[in-house]
Amino acid sequence: QVPLAGLDIGAADGLEIENDTESMHLKCDYWLLPFLIVFALGGHFEGTSDVKLSGVDLGLPILLNDIRIDYSGFMYGAGATLAVGGERWFATLTYESTWTDLDVASSSVRGQVVTPTIGLVFGGAAVYVGAMYQKAEETHEGIWEMPFLGEVPYYAELNQSEPWNYHIGMRAGISKHWNLNFKGGFGKRKAVMAFLGYRFGKPKQL
Repeated sequence: QVPLAGLDIGAADGLEIENDTESMHLKCDYWLLPFLIVFALGGHFEGTSDVKLSGVDLGLPILLNDIRIDYSGFMYGAGATLAVGGERWFATLTYESTWTDLDVASSSVRGQVVTPTIGLVFGGAAVYVGAMYQKAEETHEGIWEMPFLGEVPYYAELNQSEPWNYHIGMRAGISKHWNLNFKGGFGKRKAVMAFLGYRFGKPKQL
């Protein structure tokens, strides 16, 4: 939304928006029941959203500038995992909700993620495949530098174009309590994740 008479940015067809995010966080979980894990997480992240307006034809003798929104801050979240399995296999279903405290007071990013996964166990290692459903709510307010018009306020509300993507990963035990995980996501939304885990007490095998 841009408060200029006759200028409806939101009506542009095929408007391209790119979002890149990098995050480092700590996640703590607890086996509440033999089939239920609950967890909390928190960390820091940095993100950039590019709203591609330079290719939009509004019938005016000017080209629009892209809107680039840089933000960073802290993220918090909580969720739960349902887990079942046998000696050589396992299946999980995870729900996670996150919210943010950004360095830009007029911006917010909130997300909900559902991740079903199935995998095979080979000794102290496991491989798995699954899918990820992500519902993101991202809003920004700021000032947009427009040709000939100068600084113009804007309001942008962004949502994912495709909520589902898919992932494949592996987990390897490197000691009695430590394990190393790698996961890659593919589809319209791509992701690479690596994390190191430590479990207290007697290790449980999915």
